[in-house]
Amino acid sequence: AVGAGSAAISVVTEDGNKKASCIVKVENDVDPIVSVDLSGAQKILDLGCGSGRDSRYFLSKGYDVVSVDGSKEMCRLAEKYIGRDVRNITFAELDYNNEFDAVWASASLLHISKNNLPEILRKIYCALMSHGIIYSSWKYGGEDRIINGIPYYNYREESIFSEFDSMSFNIEYSWLTGDNMGRRDKWINIIAKKRKVF
Repeated sequence: AVGAGSAAISVVTEDGNKKASCIVKVENDVDPIVSVDLSGAQKILDLGCGSGRDSRYFLSKGYDVVSVDGSKEMCRLAEKYIGRDVRNITFAELDYNNEFDAVWASASLLHISKNNLPEILRKIYCALMSHGIIYSSWKYGGEDRIINGIPYYNYREESIFSEFDSMSFNIEYSWLTGDNMGRRDKWINIIAKKRKVF
């Protein structure tokens, strides 16, 4: 976990060239995503883009962004907000292969059941290029919950690290933050790198 400050993750290709980095600045432990820099990245998948807030930020920085969401209504809102098409597919329908430098999954994968998570992480692994990184955030804790009919599958460090490791990702950095909606929830944030499988 970190307090105020910043975490930086750099991804280096096999020939030694810096391909992408993710810098997450943390100012107050409440709203951790103050600034994100994916320097060198060419293409980002905003997975579960919701209203399009993060897609709009990445687009403003000049990145090539593909936005997807499983909700038709969210896709409609995001398209209006970012001024471009948003693909309406579920996590299970992900069909990309070796296409993205980074996947951005902010508060979206936590709705996937623990039985289905390995398959979704496999699809994300396939979507990333060999140097690819993923940022994801999850509600922190041991008990799963249903809130307003929506399931939330919660994790502690050991359990979520194990899920990523089993799907050939290395955890590069993780930290805990509070909730920016004023709730008592804590969040675990993870940056992971695709691991080369021999």
